[in-house]
Amino acid sequence: MTPPTPPTTPPTSPSGNAPVIRPPSAPRRRGLRALAVAFAVLVAAVAGYFLLIRQPECADGIAETSDGQCIGLSDGEHPFPGLADISEKIHRENQRVADEKPVTVVHMESMSGGSADRGKETTLEAVTGAHLAQRTVNQERGTLPRIRLLLANTGNGDAHADDVVTDILELRKTERLAAVVGVGQSNSRTLKAVRRLRDAGIPTVGATVAADQFVSARAGFFRVSFPASDQAQAAAAYLKKEQDAAESAARKRGEKADYDVQVVWDRKEDDGYNKALKETFEKAAKKRGVHVRPGFIPVWSDAGGGAGNALHGAADKICREGEQRPDAVYFAGRGREIRSLIEAAGEGGRSCPVTLVSGSSAVGVYFDTTGASHSEELRTLDERWAASGMKVLYTAFTHPRVAAKTYGDGANSPYPRFERDYFAVRGGTPASLADGQAMLGHDAVLAVGRAARAAYAHYPGSKDVAADVRAELGQLNNGNVVRGVTGEIAFHEQTGEPVDRPMALVRLHRPGGKDGRFAYEEALYP
Repeated sequence: MTPPTPPTTPPTSPSGNAPVIRPPSAPRRRGLRALAVAFAVLVAAVAGYFLLIRQPECADGIAETSDGQCIGLSDGEHPFPGLADISEKIHRENQRVADEKPVTVVHMESMSGGSADRGKETTLEAVTGAHLAQRTVNQERGTLPRIRLLLANTGNGDAHADDVVTDILELRKTERLAAVVGVGQSNSRTLKAVRRLRDAGIPTVGATVAADQFVSARAGFFRVSFPASDQAQAAAAYLKKEQDAAESAARKRGEKADYDVQVVWDRKEDDGYNKALKETFEKAAKKRGVHVRPGFIPVWSDAGGGAGNALHGAADKICREGEQRPDAVYFAGRGREIRSLIEAAGEGGRSCPVTLVSGSSAVGVYFDTTGASHSEELRTLDERWAASGMKVLYTAFTHPRVAAKTYGDGANSPYPRFERDYFAVRGGTPASLADGQAMLGHDAVLAVGRAARAAYAHYPGSKDVAADVRAELGQLNNGNVVRGVTGEIAFHEQTGEPVDRPMALVRLHRPGGKDGRFAYEEALYP
């Protein structure tokens, strides 16, 4: 019998409602497998391409956060953002002295930049200064020990400072850890980090940290910067001098002497620097007889998108016409907010010729403005600043002219060599050092290097390098000083605070001005 002819339409299911789907024939299956293999190869190729253009992964021993930051310790082989060139130089120097049993110094701060941290350019300056001090110590013939410099990234907002300290404590088990330097910005995370290090007996030398909460009668924390309370007292003394001069001039003209100061306070949560500026200034001003208006103008820079609104409101209160306008403003806040206040003061061509005085963080007016993409932003700042006529001064940790005041301009000063070495490493002009950040990074490491040398001489066989360095840092006072580029480095024997040297009163100029952005005015003392 002849077999039936196969149906020309798909067979239906037993219910007769839908066609039955049969497995593909062998040739068809081979075709699908080939297609799947080809697709897999394509996916792998695309993934490989994106891996090539993706940012490098974190090195071994450095953690990667969910938002792509690399957190932890690097000897320079792994560069943190914006630090590739200087990291390479640090790595080479670390390798050069590796066989000489160096001591380890850790420069710790947020290397990630961003609005909650110091500017990326500022961090680069500080790290460059630290490396120059490392080279200075290591190149001195016939002296020991050498310095191995590590960089420690605590992440945006120093959110991972506690994890970094844990890594540092582990490092102490395998290396001759001498000290931690830098620290960066004052906040609860860096304060906790310094306290943990102090509890573990590891000394810390702050380069740019200013909050008063870091001060302690317990040995272990030192700084080449000045606490906010010292800055506020110096500012009060300056404004009293300005008040006396203005009132004397007014009396000679037969006018009423009514110079007064308005306080503006950024009440940002978890910022001890702002609070210390405000509270200490008010006490010092009262003691000195500065005419401060009752109360203060509050702003909140952590108010999300509304922070700028608050600063515009503050400007409206400050820039009123006639007797309602203060002669001076003391701004207890940070540099980025000062920039916003200046822009608000000059908005629409408004005139607001007041003198604004603030603390060391005012250097942040120019944070993250060095790239070409910021040219329009700087143009706006320049135009509004010029319109307002506002005079901006701040109590700086240091300035290149401080070295000249301390040592003179001649060959007896360590500053000319520092400047020459800095330009050789990074290039630039004298104006690029005027914010003092590289000088501070340098002197924090230099102080540790000198203390480590003294410790080696006194305790050559000691196994606890950190304890010995801490003891020698405590001896830097009463004539035993380090000749730093920020002036002579000495620490109070009880608190570790800087003693016997001036801070600098620096005037900030608008970006389009001819006098440079950071102009030295005079030396100040608390």
